[in-house]
Amino acid sequence: MPDLRVIDFGRVSALRSQTLWHALAYGVSAGGPPTLSFMRPSRPYVGLGYHRRLEEADIDACREAGWPVFRRMVGGGVVYLDEHQQFFQICLPVKDVRRSREQALRRLLAPAVEAFRAVGVPAELDDDLEIVVGEAKICGHGAAQIDDAVVVVGNLIERFDHTAAARVLALPDEVRVEVVRLMQRFVAATPADATAFRSAAVDAYGEALGAEPKGGWLTADERESLLEIDGRFLSQAWLRGPQRPDPKCAQVKVRAGVFVVSTEYERSHALASVVGGRIERARVSDPELNGDRAAVEDRLAGLALTDVAGALDGFGAPGRRLAAAFAKARLVV
Repeated sequence: MPDLRVIDFGRVSALRSQTLWHALAYGVSAGGPPTLSFMRPSRPYVGLGYHRRLEEADIDACREAGWPVFRRMVGGGVVYLDEHQQFFQICLPVKDVRRSREQALRRLLAPAVEAFRAVGVPAELDDDLEIVVGEAKICGHGAAQIDDAVVVVGNLIERFDHTAAARVLALPDEVRVEVVRLMQRFVAATPADATAFRSAAVDAYGEALGAEPKGGWLTADERESLLEIDGRFLSQAWLRGPQRPDPKCAQVKVRAGVFVVSTEYERSHALASVVGGRIERARVSDPELNGDRAAVEDRLAGLALTDVAGALDGFGAPGRRLAAAFAKARLVV
């Protein structure tokens, strides 16, 4: 039976809570064994997905709060992370991972679901590949290929500050309020015993991978990589990332299928919460609505974004402008 290297780094700096598992990924890529690792940041900070624009984070708010910002090498958006989150990472050689992203994620997240259940959390892996209890996401996860290794990261969230999580986003106040409302409904903490969770995760990943869990540590090459990655993640060039075009509209994902969109066209502006592909709540403005604002908002409730244009046909030029604004949102869903 092959080995599953298990490393519990304990409490580490905010920077090292990101760079340690990146170093492990390079080690696994270079021929190291499959590795399951754990760590907990010692302070709050902000993580930025590899493909996201730095402008999506409210850098001034982060600086004022004393929260550093680091760009990671896995996807996702701007996220708030703190000491009340137990991080876990599973890293495998790419040759041992199925090519189908969906199949690979199901295989590598299923043991985490078992670990949640082992500590009394009735977790499920839903059709959107989110770990949930009911309708609420309880684990933020990301995945990436780093050289010849695949890594999936996640967290046990013991407590979650929804206000802080929205504060780090560069959003107008009206959008931020709606993001907090949806986060409170669709992102939940599970205050389980972290020690028991780690133990259950080791057993579950060992069984799922057909590997024998064995304690380990960083190799000399991984320690060397770690120092290089530390410097990379602290550099302004890395934080800035490659230039990307401005988005057609602002959109904040809360969990799969749940997001807030803020969009405009000419003199029209729309703010909408979308749940399960349908508008749950909308707020619109246009100088020519002439008292029809409430009627438009009522008409939009429950609609799919694809049905907005037809629903606004009867509202003249303002309806056409609002439909054009929502068409921008459809392009980024």
